[in-house]
Amino acid sequence: MSGMAASAIRFYEEQGLLAPISRTASGYRQYASNAPDRLKLIQGAKKLGFSLDVIRDMLDENGKCSIEKTMQQSAILLREIEEQQAALERRRQSLLILRANLDNYQSDNPCPGNQTVN
Repeated sequence: MSGMAASAIRFYEEQGLLAPISRTASGYRQYASNAPDRLKLIQGAKKLGFSLDVIRDMLDENGKCSIEKTMQQSAILLREIEEQQAALERRRQSLLILRANLDNYQSDNPCPGNQTVN
């Protein structure tokens, strides 16, 4: 259907992100015609960092994303990324201070690893 493993499709089905509309006489699942697009949307959202719970909330019954919910969730995710970037920058600054202190390190002084940037 989508080039995706059957186990992944079943997983998304179990998570409430995709539903078969019927089964064939031999028991195979049949999905709506928009299922490949929905699977691509789910995969794309996952790559952007959205959790499956958030993705489920963003999807409406016809398999399309709610623009309003997607805007809200993307704003939340952007804030989280900005917070992570700020934390990484603080760590970077602390490491730069450590390296500068190590450049001035005297053998009779303790290791200056406790300097941090707030």
